[in-house]
Amino acid sequence: MSSNLFRTRLLATSMIAGVALISSPVFAQTTTSVPAPSEPAEASAPDDTGGTIIVTGSRLQQPNLTSASPVTFVNAADIKLQGATRLEDVLNQLPQVSPQQGSAVSNGSDGTATLNLRNLGDRRTLVLVNGRRLNPGAPSSGAGGSSAADINAVPAILVKRIDVLTGGASSVYGSDAIAGVVNFVLDTDYTGLSFDTNYGVYNHDNSSTYFQGLNTAAGYPSPTGLETSGAQFDISMKMGVATSDDKGHIVAYAGYRKINALDQSSRDYSACGLASVASGGFRCTGSSNSFPANFSLGNNGFFGVGPNGTVNDGNLYNANPLNYFQRPDKRYVAGFLGHYEISDAIKPYVEFSFMDDRTTAQIAPSGLFLGSGSVSTLNCNNPLFSAAEAALICAPNNLVSNPDGSAVNYTNPDGTTYNRAVATIGRRDVEGGGRQADYRHTNYRVVLGSKGDLAPGISYDVYGQFGATTMALNYKNEFSLSRATKATDVITDTRPGSATLGQPVCRSVVDGSDPNCIPLNIFASGALSPQSLAYVLTPGFQTGETTEKIVSGSVNFLGGNYGIQSPFADDGIGLSVGAEYRKESVRVDVDQAFASGDLTGQGGPTQSINGSFSVKEVFAELQIPVVSHKPFFDELTLNGGFRYSDYTTSGSVTSYKGELVWAPIHDIRFRGGYNRAVRAPNTQELFATQVLGLGGSIDPCANDPDSGHPADTAAQCARTGVTAAQYGNIRANTSGQYQDIEGGNLNLKPEKADTFTAGVILQPTFLPGFTLSVDAFSIKIKDVIGVVGADTIVNQCALNGDPALCSLVHRDGTGSLWLTPNGYTLNTNVNSGSLKTRGIDVAGAYTLRTDKVGTIGLTVNGTYTDEVRSQKAGADFNCIGLYGGQCGFPQSKWRHTARVTWTLPVGLGLSARWRYFSKVRYEASSDQPDLAGSFNPADEKIGAQSYFDLTATARVADRFSFRIGANNIFDKSPPILSQTAAPISSFGNGNTYPTVYDANGRYIFVGVTLDM
Repeated sequence: MSSNLFRTRLLATSMIAGVALISSPVFAQTTTSVPAPSEPAEASAPDDTGGTIIVTGSRLQQPNLTSASPVTFVNAADIKLQGATRLEDVLNQLPQVSPQQGSAVSNGSDGTATLNLRNLGDRRTLVLVNGRRLNPGAPSSGAGGSSAADINAVPAILVKRIDVLTGGASSVYGSDAIAGVVNFVLDTDYTGLSFDTNYGVYNHDNSSTYFQGLNTAAGYPSPTGLETSGAQFDISMKMGVATSDDKGHIVAYAGYRKINALDQSSRDYSACGLASVASGGFRCTGSSNSFPANFSLGNNGFFGVGPNGTVNDGNLYNANPLNYFQRPDKRYVAGFLGHYEISDAIKPYVEFSFMDDRTTAQIAPSGLFLGSGSVSTLNCNNPLFSAAEAALICAPNNLVSNPDGSAVNYTNPDGTTYNRAVATIGRRDVEGGGRQADYRHTNYRVVLGSKGDLAPGISYDVYGQFGATTMALNYKNEFSLSRATKATDVITDTRPGSATLGQPVCRSVVDGSDPNCIPLNIFASGALSPQSLAYVLTPGFQTGETTEKIVSGSVNFLGGNYGIQSPFADDGIGLSVGAEYRKESVRVDVDQAFASGDLTGQGGPTQSINGSFSVKEVFAELQIPVVSHKPFFDELTLNGGFRYSDYTTSGSVTSYKGELVWAPIHDIRFRGGYNRAVRAPNTQELFATQVLGLGGSIDPCANDPDSGHPADTAAQCARTGVTAAQYGNIRANTSGQYQDIEGGNLNLKPEKADTFTAGVILQPTFLPGFTLSVDAFSIKIKDVIGVVGADTIVNQCALNGDPALCSLVHRDGTGSLWLTPNGYTLNTNVNSGSLKTRGIDVAGAYTLRTDKVGTIGLTVNGTYTDEVRSQKAGADFNCIGLYGGQCGFPQSKWRHTARVTWTLPVGLGLSARWRYFSKVRYEASSDQPDLAGSFNPADEKIGAQSYFDLTATARVADRFSFRIGANNIFDKSPPILSQTAAPISSFGNGNTYPTVYDANGRYIFVGVTLDM
C-alpha cells in the first residue's frame, strides 16, 4: 500500500470514527484516537520501518486485515490535551487500565512506571515498541518484583499512537500477554525538526475545617489556604531526514524531564494518618514507633517515654507528612530509528534507545522499630534509665531468665554482675529526616533487523534485540541495628584514670570491641546528639541488572498471489510462521548492611539474587478470508494461531487462538475470539531469596484500638496460634503493617489463561461520523503465580482451621505478628488457585464537521466489570466494587472517560473531558464470608467520583501549537479513608488511593510545540 493511499484511507476512517481531529489545524502532526476500531485502516497503520503494516495482535501484514480483538487507540493529540509529562498518567485514565507502579507510589516504590491491564497485574501485561518487546524494567530483590517493562523508556514526542489490545495474545507474542498488549507505535518516518515543552503544577485549596481540626486536636500542624507545589517540566525534540535517494530515513530524538516532590504534609486531608472511629468519622493516629520512644516489654506491658524521666501509656508518631504524594524525578531519553531499502528483498532497520531516570521515594524516618528491626534486650545497670523506666523494664518478671525461672547473671568488664531485661524499642530518627530510596535506572535497547519481499506475496522479517536495565539504589537515613545495639548497651565507666570516669559510655568502648561507639540516649524525651546519630546512621546500597536477548524471524505468505483463496472471497489466505529465542536474566547485588538485616527500617534482611531462563519457540498464524461482499456476508474471516514454547526452567507449554469476524452488511460487524494464553514465571518469582517483609495489613486477633478487643473469637484465634493467656492481650500495629516472609520458588510452573471476547461494531451509513462498539470479555487464569497473601492466610486459618494454612502462621512469644522477628506469616510464591475477570467495554464517537463553526467531536470510552474473582487457599471472593487489604485498590464496576472537542476553522480549539468512577465499598462490609469483617462507618464506602478537565488549544502560523488547561478543574479532594481501609500493601497512601483518584488537587499546565 502506498503511503499516500494509506493516509487517504486513514483520514477517511478517522472521519467515520470521529474521535480525534487530525484535519484540524490545532494538531496537524497527529494521528487519530479511535476508542474501539475495527475497520481495516483503523486496525492497521503503517510501520514506517520499511513500509509494511503494524497490526497489534497479529503478525500478518495483509492490507485488509481486520482486528478481531478489541483495540483502543491513544494518539499524540490525546497526550497533549492532558498536559502529561508521564505516559503512565495518560494510559491510567483508560477504563481498561488499572494503576500499578508510578509516580504516586512512594512507600513500596521500585522507581518505575508500569502498566496493568484489567487489574490482573503489570506482570501480565506485555509492552511492545513497534511490535517488539520492550525489555524488562527494574530488577528487584523481592519475590514480588515483576520486572515489568518501565515505560519511562518510551519517548512521548515520537509516539504516533498507542494501541491497547485487551485479552490474551500469547500465541502471537509469547509469555506475559495474558491481560493484553500495549504497543507504542513510533513515528519512524517523521521529517523535519520539532520541539515540544510542557510545564504543569498542582494547586489545592486547603479549606477543610474538619481535617484541620483533627490535626489540631492531635497536636499536629495542618496546612491551610491555597498550596501550589509539585511542578513538572519537560522539553524534547525530534528530527527526521530522508536519504537523497529517498530509500532511507532516520529519526533522532532527545528529551529531559524534571518533576518536583509533593509531600503529604501539603494537603490537610493527608497531613496525619487517620484511624476511623466506631461512632463515625476519623481521628488522627500514628505509629507506635515514635518520638519520644516507646518500649514493649516481654512480660510487663508497654510504655512510652515522657518528659523529665516520666513514663506514659505510649507515644504516637505522625508518619504521614514526609511521605511523597509525588516522587521527585529527573529523566533523560535519547535515541534514533532508521531504515533503508537496499532492494525489495533487503530492507535493514535499526532502533536504539537510551533512558536514564533518577527518582527518590521518601517515607517516615527510620530508627529503632517495635518488631524485627530493634534491640531485643537491655542491660539493667544502664545509667541512662530513669527510675520509672528501670522499675518497668527491669521488673523481676521481665528479666532474661534461666530454664528454672531464675534471672541470668551477666558479667561487666569490671567483674561485677548485672541482669538483662526483655524489651524492644520504637524510636524514630526524627533528627535524621525521612528514609529515602534514591533510585537510578538506566535502560538501553537496540534492535537490528531486516525485512523484505522474497517473492510476490512472500515476505520476511528477522531481527536481533538486546535490552538491559541497570539499577542503583542508595538507601539513606537508616539506623544500623548492630551499632544501635552497642549504643544502647550503656554502663558507667569505672576505669581508673579514664577521661570518661563516672560517665555513661558504651560497654563496647570499655571492653575494646568498638572504641568508636557513642551512647544513644533514647531513654529521654530530648533529641539525640549529633555524635550519637552519626554513629548509628548507615546507608544501604543495591545494584542490579535485568537483560533480555531476542533472536526472532518470521515469514509471511499471502495466498492471493498464488490463487490460494476461498472462491467467495476477494483476498487469499494469510500465513505467518516463525521461530524465536529469548533469554532473560536478573542480578541484584546488595551490600552487607542489606544482606545482614542491619538496616532497621527494612523489616529484615535483603538478599542478592542471580538467575536466568531461556525459551525456544515456534509459532504460526493463519487468516482465512471466507466470504467477501456477498449478501449477508460483507465479510467473513477466520483467524487462528499457535505457539509452542520450551522453557529451561518450567518445561514446555502451548498457546493458541481462534477468532472470527462477520459483517452481514458494511454497517454492522461482529467479532469474537478465544485465546489460550500463558505466562511463565519471571526471574524474580523464580530466584528471589526468602526475606522478612511487611506484607500483611490486619491481625484479627490483635486488640482493636477502638473496641479494645479482637475482631475474631478466642476459638478462631486459637487456630492461628494464639494461646488463652495471649487472647485479648495482643497489641495491634497502628500502622496496619504485619510481617511476612516472601521468596521465590524454582518449582513454579506457567500460568494458563482462557480468554474470550465477543463484540459488535456499528458504523451506520445513514449517520456519517458515528461509531459504536460493544465488546464482552472474560479472562480466567489458572495456576496463578504469586503469594497467597498474608491477610488471606490468617483469615482463612481463623475461619476454617485448614492445617496447611495454619502452619504458615508463626506468632512470637507474645502472640504478635509484628513485634519481633519471630512473628510472621510464611507467604512465599506458589501456583495457587485462579483469578477471573469479566465485563463489557463500550466505546462510541460522533464527529460533526462544518465549514462555518468547525468540527465538534464527542467520544466516550467505558468499561463495566462484573467480576474480579480470586480463588486461593480455600478462599473465594469477588472484588469488583470493593477495596482493602485483600482486594487491593478500589475496583469500580463502571469507569468511563468522555470528551467533547470543538475546533474552529481559525485554529482555536476547546476540549473538555469527564472522568468517572462508580461507587465502591470496603471489603469488610461485603456479605462474602471470606471478606466480611468488622469495620467502622467512615470506611464503609466511597461514593461515585467525577473529575472534569478542560484544555484550550491554538495553532499559530502553522508552526506553533499552544495549549493551556487544567485537570480536575474544580479541585475535587480525593475520597478519604483510614490507614486500615487503604493499606500500603494495596498502594494506599496519604489516607486515600492516589494511584486511582486525583490526590493532589487541580493540575494546571501550559505547553507549546514548534514545528520547523
